[in-house]
Parts: sequence; C-alpha cells; structure tokens
Amino acid sequence: MRLTLLGCGRMGRGAGYALARDQRTTSITVVDHDRERAEELARWLSGYAACPVKTGDSDAIAGSDAVAAALPWSGTRSVIELAAAAGVPVASITRPPGDESSTVDAIANAAGIPVLLPVGLEPGLTELAAADVARRLTTLTGGVRTLEVFCGGVPATPRAPWGYTAFFGGELANHLPIAQRSSIAVEHGEIVDHPRFSGVEERHVAGVGLLEAYHDGMVPWLADHPALRDADCTQKTLRWPGFADAVTGLANLGLLDESPVAVDGVAVAPKRLVEHVLSPRLRAQPDDEDVVVLDVSATGLPDADGSTLSIRSLLVDRADRETGLAAMTRTTGFTLAAAVTLLADRTVGGAGWLRPHLALSERHFARMKTDLAALGVRWTADGEALHGHRAGTVASKGTD
Repeated sequence: MRLTLLGCGRMGRGAGYALARDQRTTSITVVDHDRERAEELARWLSGYAACPVKTGDSDAIAGSDAVAAALPWSGTRSVIELAAAAGVPVASITRPPGDESSTVDAIANAAGIPVLLPVGLEPGLTELAAADVARRLTTLTGGVRTLEVFCGGVPATPRAPWGYTAFFGGELANHLPIAQRSSIAVEHGEIVDHPRFSGVEERHVAGVGLLEAYHDGMVPWLADHPALRDADCTQKTLRWPGFADAVTGLANLGLLDESPVAVDGVAVAPKRLVEHVLSPRLRAQPDDEDVVVLDVSATGLPDADGSTLSIRSLLVDRADRETGLAAMTRTTGFTLAAAVTLLADRTVGGAGWLRPHLALSERHFARMKTDLAALGVRWTADGEALHGHRAGTVASKGTD
C-alpha cells in the first residue's frame, strides 16, 4: 500500500506509527504545513518502518492508494477536494459541519471515491463498537432495547483543580471542552436534546476507578444503523468525578458566555478569558499520562417471560511510555490507520461520504480490531443474563 498522511500533529503521529508498523505498507509520504514537523515525523517513523518514509506536499496524493487525514475540518475539506481530483479515497478523523455534509457527499460521488469519516476514537470507534455490540445482541435476542456508550480520556493520576488534564487542544489556542451546547440522545426513535454536562451518573471501570459520565458527543446518525433503529441510545463523556459540576458552576455564573462584554473599554468573551486563565493549570506536563475508556452496554428485547440479556464491551488503553504516544493518540490515530488500509486495498466499496458504522461490516470491524490489537489496543468485555433464567456469560469477541 502506498499511503499519504496529511497532518503530522499528535493524532497524525499515532496514525503514522500504525501505518509504519503495518507489513502491508510499501511507502508512506507525510505532509504538513510545517515542513520541519513533517521531517521530524518522517525521521521518527523510519525507526519503526520496513518501508520508505518521506515528506512531500499535497501533490503526493496523486499516485497514493489512499489518504489519511489527521487535520482539523478546514484542512480536511481541502484534502477531500485534492483527493477527489486525483481519484484517491480518503479517511479522516474529523466530520463536516452540518452545512457542508451534502457538499462533501457531492464531491466524493462526482469523483467516484469513498470518503470515510469521521473515523478516530470519538466519533469513529465509538459508533463502530456500538454497532458491533448491537449486531451481536440482535442475533441473540432479536433486537436492541437500549444502548449506552461511555467514552473519554482522563489523566492516569487526577490533579487539582478539576481532575482533568488537557492533553490536546482544538483549533483555538487554549481550547478546553467546556462549551455550553445541546447534546443529543435517541428516545423511542426520536432525537432529543439534553444540555451538555447534564445527566451526570457514576460509572465504575475496572482497573481505572470510579468515573462520572455526562451527556455529550453523540452523532445524529448513530441510530441509523439497522440494529439500532428501534433502540433508545445515549452517549456520555467520561471524566473523573466533579468535572461536570465544576463546568456547570462556571456556566451558572455567566463565565462561559461567548458574547463579548466590555471590561475597561476592551471587548472580552468570558469563555475565552476563562480558557486562557485555566489552560496553563490544566495543560499536560511532560510526565503526565492518560487513560482512554470506551465502554458500550446494550440490553436486548425481553423474552416472553420478561427476562433480558445485556452485553458490555470495554476497551481501556493507556499511554505508551516506550513510544511516547498518549492513549488518545493511540486510539484515535490507530483507528484512522486501520480504516485507511481498508480503503487502500479496496476492501470498502461505494462512493460518497461513508459513515463508518454504516459502511463497514462486521468483517471490516473484525479486521480493524485485529490491527489495533497488534499495536496493543485490545477489548475486554462481559455480558450476563439479567432478571431470570438465562445462565452464562456472553462475551464480545476480542482480538487478544
């Protein structure tokens, strides 16, 4: 596979590492607007790769078997246009804003290429794991009644003031995940809104500890999967306890408002000021390490006697000291790499904007899990019968 990686930041570093380690890769060209960063990544990857790793520019897309984009949306949009002109399929960790969704689909369809996105950790792996659990449960019970997705990255060792560490930023300097907006869920087949940071509940994760979860992050197309169309679906972000209350407290004081106010003659958005004040205290230090948890639970339709069966799929990944790759880098970048290899060998058919959990089959996801497991990212899962006579354990098949 001749592959091009655009974006040499932290997520691109993870994707590049996975592709360099993949024996199917014959060459990698890395591209970044910061040439020095691209050259540094190429040198680092060469220590792991059995294939040539070189730097290039956007012209490197032509002649590639597939393109991996580890960029913010503004850059990804340009990559899609370049890939369409070259007739090369694309996988990306980002998703288009709502007003550009149809445009992306039209560009890809006109070029006859698949554009597979978003396919990082969240969104991406979260929906793929949810669809996998739903398929398994439907086979056993005939359908899914409820699906719950919990996902988040937390510092391995929480510290004051919030037990939260900002390992990665956004497109804005000092960005923190504290914006006030609606989050969605599905109830009785209908999409409903919940305030972000609401619905706080405790969630114990073996080997990690007691976390909290709040409404956040679900993509509106999750329930479009055939196995989930009649299910109630929620997705919540995981943090150490206290984070949601801390953010809500700031919001209640008006300190997360995004409309500027005049302060001594200067227009200042309260939220941006808070981010600039807090970010230095929350930013990851060189020795900080993170843990990523992806926890999916589903309950099937009841039997005639009312008993039900539930399945839980759990992934816990930790920072890798040897490579220096954070858990968030691993789970996001490795997922992107696994997806782009499916495109490169033309395993995924079709054209247009392909949403991963709808476009990728059980066989595709099994291959992705195998690829992730080869890099140390593995699932453990257990499910048990509830309310009655079905004895035994049902396990989501891992790749250990």
